[in-house]
Amino acid sequence: MRAYILAAFSLLLCYPTTAQYWEDAGIAVDFIGQSGLVVDTTDNTLYCVGMLVQDWAQPEQSYRYAALHDGEWTLGEPLDHYSATLANYHDTLFMGGAFTYINGVFTSSVVYRANGEWHSAGNFNAFVTTLKVVDGELYALGAFTTVNGAPCKGLAKRNGSGWECMGLDCNTCYAYDIVEYQDRLIVSGTLTWPGYLHIVQLVDGQWEPVGPNGILGGLSAGGPMVIYHDDLYLGGLIHQSAGNAGHALMRWDGTAWHQVGEGLQDASGTGSQSFKAQDLVVHDDKLFVCGGFTYAGHVYSPRIATWDGEQWCSVGGDFGESGGCWGMAFYNDTLYISLSSDSLDGQLMHGVAKFIASDYENNCSGSVGVSGNESMPEMSIAYLGGDRFVVRGAIRSGPLVVYGSMGQIVATRYVQSEAPFELSELATGVYIARLANGAYQRFVKE
Repeated sequence: MRAYILAAFSLLLCYPTTAQYWEDAGIAVDFIGQSGLVVDTTDNTLYCVGMLVQDWAQPEQSYRYAALHDGEWTLGEPLDHYSATLANYHDTLFMGGAFTYINGVFTSSVVYRANGEWHSAGNFNAFVTTLKVVDGELYALGAFTTVNGAPCKGLAKRNGSGWECMGLDCNTCYAYDIVEYQDRLIVSGTLTWPGYLHIVQLVDGQWEPVGPNGILGGLSAGGPMVIYHDDLYLGGLIHQSAGNAGHALMRWDGTAWHQVGEGLQDASGTGSQSFKAQDLVVHDDKLFVCGGFTYAGHVYSPRIATWDGEQWCSVGGDFGESGGCWGMAFYNDTLYISLSSDSLDGQLMHGVAKFIASDYENNCSGSVGVSGNESMPEMSIAYLGGDRFVVRGAIRSGPLVVYGSMGQIVATRYVQSEAPFELSELATGVYIARLANGAYQRFVKE
């Protein structure tokens, strides 16, 4: 049966442990909100940028950035608003964000470091989200519409001591990330044109969708991108239900979009909830992904997981129900993450945590492949008539995934007891169910 062959993957749902994987990284400020991590390899320094506030609720309150070097964190100069990004370009450190003043001196939203001080690198009329060096060129991305008084939407390239606009003439132009893939510049963000959205490529001087329509769906946005195993991986606010290949994460091979393995899932084991893949990092030939998900490839992997081209694996850590991950960086071969909550592994964390376990958890989905095992599982799905079903046997809580005749996922439910549930979206026919214990079973809806 073709549906069974396409759907029968060798998977095993894994569960959280009580081990400690993380400890607080030790940044001494009063408050850390949304933040990100950047490593400057020229002098081996880890920077934390974002909403770092010193002297919270005091008259002298100021935003800061923090730097870890030779085992010690130091705080940067006071800013009037948050920093967001750092990049080293021609051995000069550049910083961007929403700030307009540093140490009380007007600098606008991008600065560079020289002789121990920050200097203005141009006048942007709105915040800069990303500074990134691509193929030897420095690009600034953000929500700005003018640079040095000249019209320029969302994307500019450093040119000598000034900036060159890149002609990103979209209706809404909030650029977030930029990469080079197959000799083309590709830009993601909240980018809108009539007929396509959020990810474009520069072809013969013209911006065209990566797609053919970019990211589908009204409430969507392109996020972080990375090249891994010769494919382009894109995270962001992406909904599979809108017709996209994946939920929160997709892979582009130069011709078509694809789901990454069996993708990312929310706490219900499905893609019914909206969440983002917040950051993507390649390290030791693995793709690390962090964001708002709970499962990766239907393996319990709260907020952070790895993909090796064949299978998803968990990294480890108890983020609680509402905790999340903003960003990641490897510094001296140690994984650091920035957090959206103040606890991890049941301990107080202050914005940034570092991995301290000897190994990643490595509960894995197994390689995506074909299985011919049709033996009866210890759990089974039973049809009760109408739209009603029940799972019976030695119940193991987790997602139930239903595949259609072409191997596509047609329904998902989170099952934790023998209580009946409905699958009203299924038409009459034969389906394959993958149960929470990893077993597969044919069933019929009449």
